Amino acid sequence: MRSKVAERILAKTPEDVRIFTRLYADLVVLINTILEEKGYTQKTLAEKLEKRPSEINKWLNGEHNFTLRSVAKLQAELGEVLLQVPSRKTAAEQFNTSLRIFHQTTLQEKLPHKSEREKLVQNDFVWTYETSQKKIKNANQSPVLA
Repeated sequence: MRSKVAERILAKTPEDVRIFTRLYADLVVLINTILEEKGYTQKTLAEKLEKRPSEINKWLNGEHNFTLRSVAKLQAELGEVLLQVPSRKTAAEQFNTSLRIFHQTTLQEKLPHKSEREKLVQNDFVWTYETSQKKIKNANQSPVLA
């Protein structure tokens, strides 16, 4: 149970500060875990990075604002992913997802709700009710045997 003072302080803390604190703590815990697994000390890490041990100590004790360059150096030296930025889907991946949804709906002989159809419009590939009706009609026709 938090005290009222702590609750007031947290309520006034800006969201970016909360996010920064959480990310920083997660990163430091990850780095320390990797160091422990590899049997490194802060001193050996400092030697490998050609830094002073006091600088590494600042990095891992909350007195440093990591730059992307320092994270990249740590990642290269430790051989572990420390920070990963999620990628956006490419236009082709988005279209393939839309196509898969379209085929699923035509095979089920039902159409998605209008709101779902609007989500299927991707990069000039427009999915329409009329097109889907033709596809369903063609899919339901049995092949003619000669």
